[in-house]
Amino acid sequence: MGAIAAGALLCASVQALAQSVPNLSIDKVFARPSGWLVGESDAGGCLAAVSYKDGTTVWIGFDRTGETVLAFTNESWSAITPGQSYQLQMRTRGQGNWRGQFTGFQRRSAKGFVARGLKAQFLSDFAAAGGVWVSIGTVEMARLSLSGSKAALGSTIECQKQLIAARTDPSRAAPVREAPAPQRESAGSSGTGFFVSKDGHVMTNHHVVNSCKTFEISFAGGEKTPATLVARDAANDLALLRTNLKASALPAFTTRPRIGESVYAFGFPLVGMLSTSGNFTIGNITATAGLSDDTRHLQISTPVQVGNSGGPLLDQFGNVAGVIVSKLNVVTAARVTGDMIQNVNFAIKSTIALNFLESNGIAPVETRKTQALDPATIAEAAKDFTVLVTCR
Repeated sequence: MGAIAAGALLCASVQALAQSVPNLSIDKVFARPSGWLVGESDAGGCLAAVSYKDGTTVWIGFDRTGETVLAFTNESWSAITPGQSYQLQMRTRGQGNWRGQFTGFQRRSAKGFVARGLKAQFLSDFAAAGGVWVSIGTVEMARLSLSGSKAALGSTIECQKQLIAARTDPSRAAPVREAPAPQRESAGSSGTGFFVSKDGHVMTNHHVVNSCKTFEISFAGGEKTPATLVARDAANDLALLRTNLKASALPAFTTRPRIGESVYAFGFPLVGMLSTSGNFTIGNITATAGLSDDTRHLQISTPVQVGNSGGPLLDQFGNVAGVIVSKLNVVTAARVTGDMIQNVNFAIKSTIALNFLESNGIAPVETRKTQALDPATIAEAAKDFTVLVTCR
């Protein structure tokens, strides 16, 4: 792996560097893999940390919004200016060299560097490295062994999954989200996906393909074609398949969702019960954040069912505004609130999806459509790039 251009590690804009520094602490221990400490921070994310003899501590994991975090701290780094941007160079054993923009910050008596919104592939490669040399220009800051980091990252991801699941506990006085698991049948499971490249790449949800060994995709009423899983992002619930099947059209992405905007979902819910030609539903963007102000998600009134997961959320021009991901469990929520909550569903924002594609070398269609279309035309267009995803 060659050197990555400055700032290319980050999937967020430079503006993200000015956001508040995540609370780097482990307040509830989850595991201790290979000398690392993994657990939950009171701020709401799971982290892994390990300290070295030179006083450096490495932090890797997630903040309260689910964004990835990588940080280095040391009490002897007194020259670091909190809030200042630094270009760190990281040379590793076995995984290549990287450089990217980090932000200086202070944690108790220590100072350090932190980056947020790191690409999933970078974190995986970083954890697989045998060691890392961290420097600013010609000044070496630390030379660290990363022994056990792969196991630590795996435990952190599992901790984060359990943390997210715990937030849906009906004993908590909050709405309960039901991530619509794929339709479970004896033949396997199913969901929805859509083409994002001319080379046969199909995006869907991670939970649609998780735990499956074989994959197939098909257009509405068409023959099933084998596909392979080429990338996944469990934290953001996205996955990428590749197939020899080609779409006759590809959608562009829009990155400017607005409350009240009309949005549409096309997919293959409740396989075996509903039409095999696909289902099209209409609604609106009702909030630009999900449960607990999760900024990765849009809240929508567009009706979705089990099996819609991974399908495109389209705007009035036919551009992808998001990826359908979950719906509110109205039965459980009714037990908590005493009311039957209606039309509360969620989609992963297109910016998150675009970052995932970029991190995996996929360049989506760049030219957004700007002519408003009637719903029937949007539905017909969606059939050209949306597919049923089945797996076993």
